[in-house]
Amino acid sequence: MTSDCTATGTPIAPERTFALVVGVEQYDIGASMSLSGAARDALRFAAWLTDTAGVPRSNVRMLLSPLDRNRIDPEAKPATRENVEAALFKDLPDQNGDLLWIYWAGHGFLDDYNQLLLPYADATNRHTTHLNLTSALRWWKSDKVSGGRFRRLVAIGDSCRIDKRRAKDLGFVTVDYQAGTPVPERLQFTLYATRPGETAKNQAERDAGQFTHTLLGHLDGMPLEYAVRGLVGVAQAVQADFTLMKKKGTAWQEPQFEIGRDWNGSSLFGDHWTDDGTASGPAGAPVLDQLAWSELGELLKDCPLPPYTFEAYRWAFEVTGCVPPDEHRLPSQHLTEIVRDLDSRQGTSHPLPLALPFIRHLASRSSRSEWAAQAESWVERTRERLGAAPVAVPPGRTPERPALHIRLAPETGDAFRVGLWLFDGDFRKVGDWERPMDLDAVRVTLGTHLLAATARPPARIEFHVPYDLLHEPFETWRIPTGRGDRTAALGSRYEVVLRCPEERQGLAEAPWRNKWRWYETHGGLHPDAVRQIGDHEVCENLADELQLTEPPVCVLAEVTESRVTETLDAVLDGGIPIAVWRRPAAEDGATGSIRALLGAEPSAALDVQTLPARLRRACSARHPLALLWDHPGRIPPVRRSLST
Repeated sequence: MTSDCTATGTPIAPERTFALVVGVEQYDIGASMSLSGAARDALRFAAWLTDTAGVPRSNVRMLLSPLDRNRIDPEAKPATRENVEAALFKDLPDQNGDLLWIYWAGHGFLDDYNQLLLPYADATNRHTTHLNLTSALRWWKSDKVSGGRFRRLVAIGDSCRIDKRRAKDLGFVTVDYQAGTPVPERLQFTLYATRPGETAKNQAERDAGQFTHTLLGHLDGMPLEYAVRGLVGVAQAVQADFTLMKKKGTAWQEPQFEIGRDWNGSSLFGDHWTDDGTASGPAGAPVLDQLAWSELGELLKDCPLPPYTFEAYRWAFEVTGCVPPDEHRLPSQHLTEIVRDLDSRQGTSHPLPLALPFIRHLASRSSRSEWAAQAESWVERTRERLGAAPVAVPPGRTPERPALHIRLAPETGDAFRVGLWLFDGDFRKVGDWERPMDLDAVRVTLGTHLLAATARPPARIEFHVPYDLLHEPFETWRIPTGRGDRTAALGSRYEVVLRCPEERQGLAEAPWRNKWRWYETHGGLHPDAVRQIGDHEVCENLADELQLTEPPVCVLAEVTESRVTETLDAVLDGGIPIAVWRRPAAEDGATGSIRALLGAEPSAALDVQTLPARLRRACSARHPLALLWDHPGRIPPVRRSLST
């Protein structure tokens, strides 16, 4: 092992090494957030820095907020917002140092962009102030730190990395430290106690975090320069220990490390942490090089998220044999950031960067042939240059099954003009009657048509109806089976959905189309795709609330019969394309939540895509529910308004 760690050959000097060490056990939020052991862990890490590693005590900024029973360093300042930000953004950047350590023990949460949020000791429920560690690392990577100082930064987080929405009582505010221009020469190494979605284990018998205890076991006796140069090996040894502990049932978390993240979060250096380009430990899958990023920047410039982006994201994990994130959500709303996320998740099980199958999948579904060709070319050039494995052919679109569209246009009295279209890749008119019919005649006509449709029978029946007919229980219409005079419920033999496109005009049209586009892009398993609404939420401004953001796309109307109309008004005015509600007087008087009637486990995510099939099963079980399924791209080519 050589002794040079920087490009100039200058060894890492303890006197030019600084540290921010934080341990938070007690929060103003209340006793429910108490975390005994975090302050002790911070002290133990600082002891390694100042003893074995030889860093001067005056170079270490120690901030502790221990529980009253754990008062162990009365001279340490508390880990409040004022003290942390003063040390990290004012004091330390002005020091004449080469290497900065950031160690934090305490609670941790992830925001919608996978940024790690570490609450301060003075955080409250209403105003949960926190250090945005991800944003802080971007700040330290930029020219906000001047004079060529701190070319190396090591961040260690002994915290959970759970979704902030699981902490419903906490009011996180948006924090961003406004990084300057990135400085490519600055390298960063980040070691997390957990993977996204995991909690960090605290060992009560030791009053310490399991991760810090394991890490210090490997750092024990290791001088500063050897520790810094061998960080990858240390991290991999910690990971190996946790793998063994998980097999024994004594651990549940998996530590994760990232190297060389640039100011936008891209892992550009793979396992290369030192300047000589040598890897410490076994090489992982190749990552994108700078040329690939430059070309990709041009390819994705001004490119919005296309449909099936989430499907492409998940497929990249599947085809490379990597474990995908637990939550069914994209890491960002921008394609470049999604690629950066994939590139920072490299494993060793498959010699292929995850970014390559992701881009190839997008190209295979793109309607822009020129862009698709450029994307395919980028994938192949990058693969050959990196020496990566061949990229599999992405799966094709799931074929859309035929659907019969019935349009009921009001005429005089209770009569309707009826038009039938079959959608099987394109719309084809299969029936048009000049004489208006009442609903019973429509039912008979539909039954006759379905018996005759043997060559390419529909799998779904879509009723395009005026608003007033949303309350008609089409699902329970009796239709002939063709065997004697026997009949069956329409909804037990076909998927039955309701359409109300005429109500999607004016201010409701834009959110309706945007929400459906979001659904196609992010998929129906996204945690925000479905919203359940009860009686207490039905109010005058519900529609305004529903249209504010692209999700939700589906509403489960857990409301009593008297509130159904108000709820449907809010659904239509708010642009919600999909909704489920109960039909009155179910045949068996079935009770239970809509989720239960749909056969969905209470704790499991409900895939919106499966709703038509779930409704059919519910109808077969004599639990009739209604499903509004308003696809903006599946409207028959008609001119006459349903409200005429």
